Amino acid sequence: MNSFIESKLTGTRRPIAAMALTSMATVLLLGCGSGSDTAAPSDPATSLTASTPSDPDPSPASTPIPFPDPPQYIEVDVWGDERTDDVQFASPNGVAIDADGNVFTTEFNGARLRKFTPQGKLLVEWGMTGSADGLFQNPTGVAIGPEGNVYVSESGNNRVQIFTAEGEWLGSWGTFGAGDGQFQSAMVLAIEPTGHVHVSDWGNNRIQVFDLEGNFLHSYGGFGQDPGELANPTGIKIGPDGNIWVVDRGNNRVQVFTPDGQSVRVWGSFGTEPGRFSTPTSINFDLDGYVYVSETRGSRVQIFTRDGQLIGEVAPGTFNGPHGLAFDSTGALYVADTGNDVIRKFEKVETATQ
Repeated sequence: MNSFIESKLTGTRRPIAAMALTSMATVLLLGCGSGSDTAAPSDPATSLTASTPSDPDPSPASTPIPFPDPPQYIEVDVWGDERTDDVQFASPNGVAIDADGNVFTTEFNGARLRKFTPQGKLLVEWGMTGSADGLFQNPTGVAIGPEGNVYVSESGNNRVQIFTAEGEWLGSWGTFGAGDGQFQSAMVLAIEPTGHVHVSDWGNNRIQVFDLEGNFLHSYGGFGQDPGELANPTGIKIGPDGNIWVVDRGNNRVQVFTPDGQSVRVWGSFGTEPGRFSTPTSINFDLDGYVYVSETRGSRVQIFTRDGQLIGEVAPGTFNGPHGLAFDSTGALYVADTGNDVIRKFEKVETATQ
């Protein structure tokens, strides 16, 4: 078991607090004051207020940059807690949603994939521990292809498997190693509308790109801290801009690449303060294009603008080592709360100012 696996599965499990379905999962709105802010200029937690000229010229002060209203959510369901004895999870991590709104989940320790309705009714499940076709060893990521097929990445078996939406095995690719098409923990995957499959290759510090049948196309990344370099990448998502957004976990930051692997933007730094990262793991976008990043050690889900400015946090104090994030067509947010062994569903609350 590699260091990532050990780190994300250890720690004391927190009990899940009983929550009324009408209680508000508050979103932490950050202030814009700069009096105690000592962060570097590139830190996403820096103030968004434009500076006032220091010279005595009586020209009007700069107009403050408006701070986006943070999305607000209410928790409407929890799958796998003591209220749902018929469904239990063993370290859920990957979450994906198909065109019909069905929710697919992977379980790191459960070695299975499940398909649910949006209301949490279990439709089908498949898999058990093993390395044969259709079996799993520490499945981590799940994504839906353009034809509705289900792609699952496995950390333990260093491969990607393909299934129909009902669990019929269609194929697989990948072995252990550092060559093209090989993995040292295939962590998470994202699929472009073109059909190109981007897979985060944890131990090789790179992203590999394949076609839908698993034919290798190219790779990008490589170990390091410079822009375009990676350290144990995990979460990956196709952004609204068509670029590839990668959680550079070992460097505690987010990187943005073009589909052919050219570095576009880098933001984030290590820390437990708002706007910084403590072991980030997954990334996704809501319907408005805001960026959501989950943290295993930070046990939180933070919300950013696409240029890395923090605007809020989902349900502070709720999560224990969260991983996968997914949004459905209504804007509902699903979070794999790994340390608490549950899937949480939140619905967005529209406010008068939004």
